[in-house]
Order: sequence, then structure tokens, then C-alpha cells
Amino acid sequence: MNSMNSTSGNSAHKYQGWIYSILVVLSVVGVAIMDYSVKYGFWYWLAMAVVFGAVSIGLAWKSDMDTPGDQSNRVKKQALHWGTLIVAIIMVFLMQTAMVFNDPSTPGLLALLLLSLTATLAGVHFNWRMAIVGMILAATFVAVVMLEDFFWVPLIIAFVAVIVIIQTRRQSL
Repeated sequence: MNSMNSTSGNSAHKYQGWIYSILVVLSVVGVAIMDYSVKYGFWYWLAMAVVFGAVSIGLAWKSDMDTPGDQSNRVKKQALHWGTLIVAIIMVFLMQTAMVFNDPSTPGLLALLLLSLTATLAGVHFNWRMAIVGMILAATFVAVVMLEDFFWVPLIIAFVAVIVIIQTRRQSL
């Protein structure tokens, strides 16, 4: 059940475009951090999983305030959903310590891919706007993988994504 049926007067909905845009930009920053340090990248991606989960849960909670039923069950489902991302990121970085990857930036890229998938699935099950964020992250992943030496391309994708998210939000008001 999609939980985005509340009124647009809700203060959380007024700022959703900005919130989602910031999440996209923070994810692109994560790619840059992985180029700098695998150790810092690990902690950054774990923090991003927590931030994405908190945003998703918080916005869904706000939108569910007008929906009858037990919100705690929905929160538990989301917490489990985002908690699995945290476990998956830890597993990816464990593979890095076992020297499974040849390129030190691979764990960060896989973390971005996992975040993209998790955000898209959160959009399918909880909040459709999170699916848009997930698809933007997937496009960023593809751009980074295909154009590894051209970091400005993902930045342009993130910038365009921010504009699209904000415009989409303005049109829905």
C-alpha cells in the first residue's frame, strides 16, 4: 500500500523535494569519498544507509498520520528494510578486507548500487518518491562505472535530478 495520500499542507511534504535532492547529492559525495579513502567510505555509506532509512521512515510516518491503522507495523517493516541495507554494506566491505576486489573503489560503488536498489524498493512499497531517488542513484552508478575518469558527469546527473525532483514537487502542489 502506498502511503503518500495525505494532504499537501503537511509541512513534511512541503520540503520533500529538497530532502530527496539532498539525499541524491550526499550519495554522489559518497562516491568521491571512496576515491579518497576506503575506511572513510565505509563509515560514510553506513551513515548514508541510516540517513536514508531515517528519512524514509520519518516521511512515511508523517504521511501515515492521517491513515487509519497501526503505524508501528509500517515503521517496523521499513526499519527491517533499511536494516538489511546496513548488513549488506557491512558484507561488501568485509569482502574488501578479504581482498576480493582489485579496485579499492569497488565497495563504494557496490554500496551505491545497494542504496539504489533499497531506495527503489522503498519507493515501491512505502513512498513512491523514494523510487525516483533510487532510479537517479542507479543512473549515477551507471555513469560512474561507464565514465570512471569523468566524475563531473555524475555531478551533472545529480544536479539535473535535484531540479527534476523540485519541479515535480512544485507541480504536485
